[in-house]
Amino acid sequence: MSRLDADTLAGLRALVPDDDAAPVRVGPAPVKKLGPLARVTALGSGRVQRSHPANIFRVLGRHPRLFRSWLRYSAKLMPFGTLPRKDAELVILRVAWRTKAAYEWNQHVRLGARAGLDAQEIERAAAEGTTGWTPRQEMLVRATDELLASSRLTDATWAAVERELDTTGAIELCMLVGQYQGLATALGGLGVQVEKS
Repeated sequence: MSRLDADTLAGLRALVPDDDAAPVRVGPAPVKKLGPLARVTALGSGRVQRSHPANIFRVLGRHPRLFRSWLRYSAKLMPFGTLPRKDAELVILRVAWRTKAAYEWNQHVRLGARAGLDAQEIERAAAEGTTGWTPRQEMLVRATDELLASSRLTDATWAAVERELDTTGAIELCMLVGQYQGLATALGGLGVQVEKS
């Protein structure tokens, strides 16, 4: 597990800056006003991130029925997916960078480091191209880029996916990219701001 010092963490988070001027469309609910699941999830995430209760759960938790279903689905991909956590975090960081999703990026820089990504790998997730990656990481980054750009994989990328992943892993990779792209859209549309710790 990789640990990032405060300066390195701040530098990496700055690669996808939060737009403080963007309007908040749906503000975070006070923790006491959330349903039990959203309250526990928000408080727990705050402890994990060493921050305030997470705004994502305080906003999405305002729709309790949808929140329950989304959280269960999301958790099946991360952290309880079949892809190794380090792979999943690399994909999530790449989606966050490509979609300019500052909230996702901010959260997953630390989570990625905990999963074993080093500072150079996290920084590389926010750069064009695929140089410097292992063949498996290159496949993950290339697949993520292609899915975000066209919702398709080229034959060459699919061949790499098949070399590195079984059928379950290939399905999960595509679903993970879609999940975090959709989440980036929701967070941007709702104006969810990064917590100020």
